[in-house]
Amino acid sequence: MKKICIVSDLHLSSNPRVWKEANTLAAAGYDVTILTMWTSAAKRDSDKTLLHHPAIKYKAGLNLIPGEIAPWRRLCYRLRGRLEREAHRLFKTNTPWTLGYAPGRLTALALKEHADLYIAHTEYGIIIGNRLLEKGRRVAFDVEDWYSRDYLVASRPVKLLESAEQKALTHGVYVTCPSRAMSAAMQAIYKGTSAAEVIYNGFPLAESARAPQSGPAAPSLIWFSQTIGPGRGLETLLEALKLTRTPLEIHFVGECVTGYDKQLQAAFPEDKGHQLIIHPAVKHTQLPDLIAKHRIGLAIEQSQPESRNKTITNKLLQYLQAGIQVLATITDGQKEVAAQFPGAVQLVPQDDPAAWAAGLESLLTRKVDRESTRRTFDMEFSWEAQEKKLLGLVEKALNQSR
Repeated sequence: MKKICIVSDLHLSSNPRVWKEANTLAAAGYDVTILTMWTSAAKRDSDKTLLHHPAIKYKAGLNLIPGEIAPWRRLCYRLRGRLEREAHRLFKTNTPWTLGYAPGRLTALALKEHADLYIAHTEYGIIIGNRLLEKGRRVAFDVEDWYSRDYLVASRPVKLLESAEQKALTHGVYVTCPSRAMSAAMQAIYKGTSAAEVIYNGFPLAESARAPQSGPAAPSLIWFSQTIGPGRGLETLLEALKLTRTPLEIHFVGECVTGYDKQLQAAFPEDKGHQLIIHPAVKHTQLPDLIAKHRIGLAIEQSQPESRNKTITNKLLQYLQAGIQVLATITDGQKEVAAQFPGAVQLVPQDDPAAWAAGLESLLTRKVDRESTRRTFDMEFSWEAQEKKLLGLVEKALNQSR
């Protein structure tokens, strides 16, 4: 039995591409180990519920859970990380410690797995994957975001990330990413490298809401996030609703920043016939049925930085998996998906209330064909469609000579 070691530095609940990949590989008969970093006992317990195959080994390359690590050791890791980030800010140094803790330890533990194939996730995982390449190991990479083009601030070690990405694209047995737009952009920047294969952020068909859903009597729009707060585009929606003639129920789902619910209520145009309902966050497994109760989903993404422009987020795909219409801001990633759903997705510019209002009215005049939307999603974007690509890439990688 071939052994595969997946390397990351996030809990699975924050890293769905890892747990979906692990479940697929284990179901295909591979011996799978996940090596990552733990920071919370509660999250670790939650992580384990996402692994459907008991044989998957879930290990901590570094365990920072309070009470499970000596306080002085935990303090040392955190202090060194902070000092390295400050040194980068002041002197432009580039070391792996600016991205994560204990790269030497995680690399050593990964080597002890003696895996036939390593798959590196997250920006820090890519750094570890590059070190494994230097040790002669067979390594694949999943560039989940375009890290060197993401939230560009002074503390970001951009040169280190660019070097890591280029090395992955040049020497990895394969590289995957979440959109064709991102794959093409990276290949254009890192000339002479191989194109990344596209694995979309779809979820399994078993998580779809298939039964007819009863929802609000009036047309309704849903937007969900872990956090409901300012700077997320919701202010633009409120301005758009002032211009929208058809009364809508607006449903926000997530944990509201303290006091922000009152700001929303104060600015909400109830005089136009609209209603606002704020729901607490729900579990991932509850989202499909909740989404399917509504007519339109809101997918707000920004075109800057470039990573956000090129990626395709879970939110857009989860709306389409439920078969509902989508009002989506224009990014290269969202245009890529919208091309497959011309009747279901309406693209609008960022921060343009008039265009959003016109987009909402346009969607409301269209016939809703949920089954057609679901069929397209199932064929092109579901996890079942993606895992076929994944298994083909893994099989080919394992058969390559070193």
